[in-house]
Amino acid sequence: MKRKLSGLVVIGVLLALVSPVPAQAAERPGGKESYAVSIGQVAPEGTPPTGKEFARLAMYYFALDGTVREAFWFWSWNIGYPAATIAPTSAGCDNCKIHTAGGFQNGAEVKELRGTYTVTGDKLAITWSNGSTENWTVSRPETGISVIALTGSSYGANVGKGYGSNVRTTVSVPLDDIPKKRYPGEFRYNAWDAKNEKLTSDWGTSGINLQEFKKCNGNCLSAAIAVADGSTACSACKPGEQKAVRYYLASDGGRKNYYEHFCTCLLQGGNTCYAGGSHLKPQLQVIDDAQQFRGWVGIEAQNRIANRGTLGVHWYTDV
Repeated sequence: MKRKLSGLVVIGVLLALVSPVPAQAAERPGGKESYAVSIGQVAPEGTPPTGKEFARLAMYYFALDGTVREAFWFWSWNIGYPAATIAPTSAGCDNCKIHTAGGFQNGAEVKELRGTYTVTGDKLAITWSNGSTENWTVSRPETGISVIALTGSSYGANVGKGYGSNVRTTVSVPLDDIPKKRYPGEFRYNAWDAKNEKLTSDWGTSGINLQEFKKCNGNCLSAAIAVADGSTACSACKPGEQKAVRYYLASDGGRKNYYEHFCTCLLQGGNTCYAGGSHLKPQLQVIDDAQQFRGWVGIEAQNRIANRGTLGVHWYTDV
């Protein structure tokens, strides 16, 4: 009997040695499961693009087993992206069609990357399955929301920021419930300067001000806002023409929002609707743990012709 017990003990020890050990739970960046992110490569301020620039709008999902998934839309500077007409219109205001950057409309392809991540203090490191890497800093500016800021990558991305929470990504805020205030932020973009006929880039601060927007219908807010004296906006307007910008903010459900604007002096022949090269800005809503709307991460892809128009990233939030 003693020998049998000894055998059982040995077997038990061997089983303990070969039994799989449960994977240790990873620390999610900022303690948040998902992040709305805009990331890209933008030429240094004031320098011409090289042709390698790109922009990505994404959701990052961090699992407790140390894996990460990215669902994203992608735009490249050297590829033209004709505007896409979306289903919502500005009926109730000027009754016009609304557009977004080609590739962001409903039904467009959503790309995916998978990889692994580690968090060390306030540093986040991601290695994607294709071998590319990203490095971010992590901060917690408020309870209920965290921020990641790109510090470097192995594939050319040099600007990026994301806002994270533990709210399911199926949660979104209807346009009519978004607080009508100004959401300040930053932009980085590559552009074709039509006035001076040259390629350039710009970095700066800006924002989205909803204080003057009104509800057109359940899927659209709009405003026509005069350009302040001294502003460089609407430089294409001729002397004596009234300078104003028409804005649309539209949604057809979910966290995707469609932001479009153009200078009203460009309208031709008494038309109230514009079919030219408007500024097209796909955006994703930023929502905190309390399901409160906090702003947007976004990109601009107004480049119907490769290496022309505008391509960039921006972040407009009250965080």
